[in-house]
Amino acid sequence: MPGYPFLGQRELDYGDIAEKLKVLRIEGVPYTDEMIESAKGDLELQAGASAEGIRFLARYPKAQARSFDGDPSYVSELDALIAYMQMLGTLVDFAKFDAAGPNLR
Repeated sequence: MPGYPFLGQRELDYGDIAEKLKVLRIEGVPYTDEMIESAKGDLELQAGASAEGIRFLARYPKAQARSFDGDPSYVSELDALIAYMQMLGTLVDFAKFDAAGPNLR
C-alpha cells in the first residue's frame, strides 16, 4: 500500500459528525441517540489517547484509543483512517447479522 503522508498533516473536519450519523441512521445504520450525541467526544477520546478514553473503551471494548498517527496535538485524517480500518468488522454481531439486509418493500 502506498504511503499517504498528507493525511497526517491534514486536520480532520468532524464538527458535523452528529449530523452525518443522523443521515446514516435514516439510511439504516443502527446508531442510537446516545451514540450520535457522544460521537464527537468519542472521536476525540479515541484519537487522543487520554485517560478519559477508558469510558470510550467501556462502550466500545474492541476499539483502540490512542494517537494513531503519533501526534496527539490534533486529530488528523490519518488518525481517522487508521481507526476506521482497525474497526472494520469488529463491531458486527454476526449472531444478529442478516446478510439479506432489511426488507424495504
